[in-house]
Amino acid sequence: MERRRAVGQHPARRAAPARVSVPTVGPDRRADQGDAAPALDGTLAGFDTSEPLTLDVEDQYRRSEEPYPGPEECSATAYVNWSDDALYVAVEVTKPDLCFRAADAPPLRFDNEPDDVHSDGVQVYVQEGETGEVLGFLIVPEGETRGPVRVRAVDGTAPHAAAVRGAWERTAQGYRVTVGITLSAGARAHVGGRLGFDLLVNEMLPGRVRRAGQLVWSGGNGWVWLRGDRQDPERFGVLDLLG
Repeated sequence: MERRRAVGQHPARRAAPARVSVPTVGPDRRADQGDAAPALDGTLAGFDTSEPLTLDVEDQYRRSEEPYPGPEECSATAYVNWSDDALYVAVEVTKPDLCFRAADAPPLRFDNEPDDVHSDGVQVYVQEGETGEVLGFLIVPEGETRGPVRVRAVDGTAPHAAAVRGAWERTAQGYRVTVGITLSAGARAHVGGRLGFDLLVNEMLPGRVRRAGQLVWSGGNGWVWLRGDRQDPERFGVLDLLG
């Protein structure tokens, strides 16, 4: 299997949707050959990192009480690769204080908001074609320095949380999440194809009950209040699948 990548243009201050082009990954090849499938172990092993997606400007931030704190306090760089049947996403988050919600934490009981949005973590959305099925996942790291990720399918999207596999690890600047998302059987990716895509990074701060804000690859568009884990597909950017 060939390796492919998705290449992105910065979405901030753009009226048009964000767009990205991405490389093929081959599970039969070694990582040191440059075209093996990503290891999905919390490192960048196996990822083509030549076309980063950046989330690091105020226009990409949805706030609560406070405005965007700046890229040193909250920003992210992501890399997207693909194969015939999967999308591979690595997200490197810059954030000094990590606040991951524990799986056994007492329930918050907020209306229309899953507890895990009130945690450091990411939300990934994939739409198979312009009008196809939407996959949406809320992903939270588990453990102190590295380990598995907890995955929840976003309400209103296809209930396929088991389609996501991956891990995370702490970095000098914050943390890194690497996941693979298995596409539906009827939506195999191919060179020249397109996928709707968006990436959100939730920001939680010590002492808070609700998240402080979130970064949105396709553009922030206002406030974080009452959004839960929802993201309108009309706002998704586009992945152009390149060989």
